[in-house]
Amino acid sequence: MGRYTAEVTTKPRVSLKEFLALPETKPYRELIDGEVVEKAMPNAMHGALVSQILAALVNFLREEPIARVETEVRHAEHDNEWVFLPDISITKKERRPPPAEESGPIEVMPDLAIEVLSPDDRPGRVAQRVNYYLRAGVTLVWIVDPEDESVTVFERGAESRVVTSPDELTGEPVLPGFTLDLGRLFATLHQ
Repeated sequence: MGRYTAEVTTKPRVSLKEFLALPETKPYRELIDGEVVEKAMPNAMHGALVSQILAALVNFLREEPIARVETEVRHAEHDNEWVFLPDISITKKERRPPPAEESGPIEVMPDLAIEVLSPDDRPGRVAQRVNYYLRAGVTLVWIVDPEDESVTVFERGAESRVVTSPDELTGEPVLPGFTLDLGRLFATLHQ
């Protein structure tokens, strides 16, 4: 996983039931290996990248309505007692839960989880999240690094790879036909 290496914590464990009983607050919190973890606070660069990626995905999915794109939706995985909120998640239509089941944390894992790094993100936490996403059934994970102007792509069952600006990132195998011009994406940081 390159520079994203796991780290060990010794904080007290919280059950999924206890976590879900907590009030939702900002910054958002996740439950990772029984530990309540605040998501790193985004900055303007993070917000700009999330907005640009989201706009590209919404435009693509408007023409090819094969999935739904969402931001900061709580996903819960009961077997391992994890709750996480990807910056952006994509779930194919045929895997979406019925609308009546979408009032709380969604128990269906997304097909694509996208995380845009914030200055306060800890590499060990990022590695832990990526490993969890892949173990939980997420097909594709993108870690967007504004500092390096790169995207590290993790695909279940394959070696990770890094795509850098000005190359294009593809949505395969989750979003056939989707491409994201990283040169244009990261140019928004310099405007």
